[in-house]
Amino acid sequence: MQESRTFHMIIRSLRDHWPARKLEWLMSGFLITWGIYVLLHPAVFTAPETAALFSGLASISSPITEYPALAWGGASFAVGLSRCLALFVNGAWTRTPLIRLIASLLSMFIVTQIIIGLWQSGVPNPGLVVYPWFVIADLLSAYRAAVDVVHAEKLREVQKETRRDTRIASISA
Repeated sequence: MQESRTFHMIIRSLRDHWPARKLEWLMSGFLITWGIYVLLHPAVFTAPETAALFSGLASISSPITEYPALAWGGASFAVGLSRCLALFVNGAWTRTPLIRLIASLLSMFIVTQIIIGLWQSGVPNPGLVVYPWFVIADLLSAYRAAVDVVHAEKLREVQKETRRDTRIASISA
């Protein structure tokens, strides 16, 4: 009985947070699926049909690793999954605006690197007009999370002051 009630509370909380967090959830999904695709298809960096398109992204990761699919796919998947977990925790148990802010900034970094890599390849690509919109989506998500960080800190201060005042009142009484 208790488990059922907890489950329903979690679902209700996630549903209540969906309107404010849907962009973050969608960007998490994008990063996870992009990362999985690249991890499952590392040949996009070496196949004659796609190597030129991904050459810029491969050159960006070359000082770090000789496996660009592992670097970019792994980073995208890890950031997307971490962001999903933070959003789940945020909606179900406790507020995680700082983690959401960091995840938005990391996502912006990864997508910006993809854009730079596509640009450096010199190959005409519609991704150059699509991916910048994802950066804007992450920028909006980062702004919203930053506002939530400020609100969470103010709430924490109010709660701290209330506890202090309650302690002082109980000592005085």
